[in-house]
Amino acid sequence: MKQLDHPYVLKLLYCFQTPDYMHMVMELCEHGDLSMQLDMHQYFDEQLARFIAAELVLAMEHVHKKQVLFRDLKPENILIDSEGHIRLADFGLAKQNERSNHVAQSFCGSPAYLAPEMLSKAGVTESGDMY
Repeated sequence: MKQLDHPYVLKLLYCFQTPDYMHMVMELCEHGDLSMQLDMHQYFDEQLARFIAAELVLAMEHVHKKQVLFRDLKPENILIDSEGHIRLADFGLAKQNERSNHVAQSFCGSPAYLAPEMLSKAGVTESGDMY
């Protein structure tokens, strides 16, 4: 996460480890996650949906340029900051991708949001992140 310096990716400010825990200090996103916002508003108008999608595409493009597969894109992992911009968060299932279009074979992710190639056990590439 320290290498992912982008306006739409959650910033890791500081990290340290104790014998029992890893502590990560990250920026605050006051408006919660996209799932929470959808629960409150039921749906987004087209203009807001386009705005969110555009920021998400830019965030994913940056993550992929850094050779990382995110592998867990879902509303709960898209946070909203105080100005209404997104922050891609939760890199717990992310994988360092050795080369572009490399196929990751490990089966992971949230069942409701899995890409078809993950369900068919064909492995995923960067395109699976945007499914």
